[in-house]
Amino acid sequence: MKKEGISLGELKKKLKKWQKNLLLNNWVISLKIVDFKRPDFCQSGDIKVDLKRKKATVLLTSRPFRDEEKVILHELVHLLLWDFDHFCERLALKHSRPMQGDHDKYFGKLEKQVSQLTEIYYFNYKKRTGSKT
Repeated sequence: MKKEGISLGELKKKLKKWQKNLLLNNWVISLKIVDFKRPDFCQSGDIKVDLKRKKATVLLTSRPFRDEEKVILHELVHLLLWDFDHFCERLALKHSRPMQGDHDKYFGKLEKQVSQLTEIYYFNYKKRTGSKT
């Protein structure tokens, strides 16, 4: 599969940098480039998690349309919140169907919080290190 944007090697370096900065060193985290197949939604990333084994795979689109480093960071923030997220999601699903009602509201609020935390981590890293990326 042909990948556009930042090279896979450079993306892996960015993944390791954020894994270290978020204190996720006890996790085995890999990176995979994919073509997301949802025709109704343009997706830049996702994360697959095995909580028991402490393994995760960050999925990135082969055709990036957002800052790829921020997408990696965003997905790792999901990992930080994973256990809490799934606890709350189960509560929301007791009262509504997937992506409807309370579950839809929960998902929207989760994404908003993860995006905000991503921006905070990214801004503070740049400020602390003087880095442009």
